Amino acid sequence: MSRRSRFITLTAITAMAFFGRLPVAHAGCGCQKAPPDLSSVRPNATYAGTNVTLFSPSFQVGQVYAVDFVSGTTSTRATVTGTIISQRDIADGVTKPQLVVAVPSLPLGPTSLKVRLSNLTTPVLVVNDDAFTVVPPPIILPQTLGTGTYPGFRAAIGRDGTFYISLDMSAVSLPRVFRAQAQGYPLAFTSDGVAFDNIQGYLMQLLATADPKGKTKPIPGMFALPAAAPATDSSRIQYSRHEFNSYFLQHIERQPHQVVDGNWHTDGTRHVDHNHLILSIAGVMANGASPAPGATPPFTLVVERYSLFSQGLVGRTAIAMSGTVTTDSYAPGSPSPQPHGDVFTNGKLSMSNSATVNGDASAGSFGLSGSSRITGTRTVVTTPMTFMPINVPAGLTDLGAISVDGTSRTLTGPGSFTVKDLTVKNNGRLLVDNSAGPVTLYVTGTLSLTSGGGIDVSNPDPEGFAIYVVSDKDVNVTGNGSAFNGVVYAPNSKLSVTGSGDFFGSFVANIVSASGSSRIHYDSALKGP
Repeated sequence: MSRRSRFITLTAITAMAFFGRLPVAHAGCGCQKAPPDLSSVRPNATYAGTNVTLFSPSFQVGQVYAVDFVSGTTSTRATVTGTIISQRDIADGVTKPQLVVAVPSLPLGPTSLKVRLSNLTTPVLVVNDDAFTVVPPPIILPQTLGTGTYPGFRAAIGRDGTFYISLDMSAVSLPRVFRAQAQGYPLAFTSDGVAFDNIQGYLMQLLATADPKGKTKPIPGMFALPAAAPATDSSRIQYSRHEFNSYFLQHIERQPHQVVDGNWHTDGTRHVDHNHLILSIAGVMANGASPAPGATPPFTLVVERYSLFSQGLVGRTAIAMSGTVTTDSYAPGSPSPQPHGDVFTNGKLSMSNSATVNGDASAGSFGLSGSSRITGTRTVVTTPMTFMPINVPAGLTDLGAISVDGTSRTLTGPGSFTVKDLTVKNNGRLLVDNSAGPVTLYVTGTLSLTSGGGIDVSNPDPEGFAIYVVSDKDVNVTGNGSAFNGVVYAPNSKLSVTGSGDFFGSFVANIVSASGSSRIHYDSALKGP
């Protein structure tokens, strides 16, 4: 199946999932993906050293077969052998004969596979080179923030002109935003042409999805943008990735979702590899032609890595600051605040009284009165930013409602938990022990820190404690002294910050109202170098 026709099929599958008619494999650990399609080869694109699985009704368990890999653009060929085994197929869960072999080192691009008994020359299965592509070894992405530059990089182009690269995200467990561009390779594409699969053959992510009318629309937090220099550089892609600490924790030794053979968990559910991804892009070159099959000419691949919290205070729709509220930033160990308490909103930034942004401000419009001020630059937002929706991992421990009223309670990590309502009031303290690893709370109801109530952490790293508010309920934080240290992501909620407290980390909400003499201190480590 060609990449372009395959995308149409995937869009239809996404629409079916939208209406709830497509069964998915529930594994309770981020493995809730629709199984791969039944096919004679799986996956349809991967790199040397990884496995491909082949299926044929003529396979007999125990027989030894040879697989001839033949490059579709060069004269190179390589042969590997393997023995037919019987095991469950991740596509349909049925135990059947299959041949699993490792991909040998081959030129990038379309590759055919011919499967034959090792002592014969006549193939029993032929996979044409429009159904399989050898892609380059993966780019190993670090969790650290910053920019990675890969000069002299070559991508693979499939028989139908699809552009392929591979990614290894094993080191990334915290939420990250990735922005990438091929500089020196003018491939133009839109969100509709981008898909992420994994090396098992699962569809992991589209940048666009079907609406009920059968059209496509970008997924919030995911998009493709035209190049600033389309004659020389590719379009740009943004890919937002959730936290995967919970995913990793649920796959550790002696857990129900510990992996048995790479495809299945000990409890019998499917395992989905979120770490080894194949990025495929259907696009055209600057001259309107499809890319030529094979290896691309060398170009410079640039991958920028951002935190989900790249500003100190974010209001998706609007921000209002009044009183003597201030934003600034700090670096751990620094004795004084820094002028990088940046704020962002797609809508209006309203400031009154003596409210101060010690940093840069980006907004759709500005309204300042009194002695309010912005110490850094002002940027008018002309293209509204979309925000990644919250997907709650299945199978998390449910803590119910947490209410700390005038007392203290300790929550020990590492771990990810769901919480119905989180309330800390009357000088109560929630103590979060994140010394052994991150703690993440998915709040499905309300979040309220009032009357001197606050949250203390053992590790001040702001990404060591995160609260994701799934609902659209109001978030109220009122404090005196040190009230909060961490990050809050509540893209559908109204956030009210009041009192005279110090709030360390970052806040993202739909509407932000900050008043009183509260001080919001952005951790500059979240911005990166």
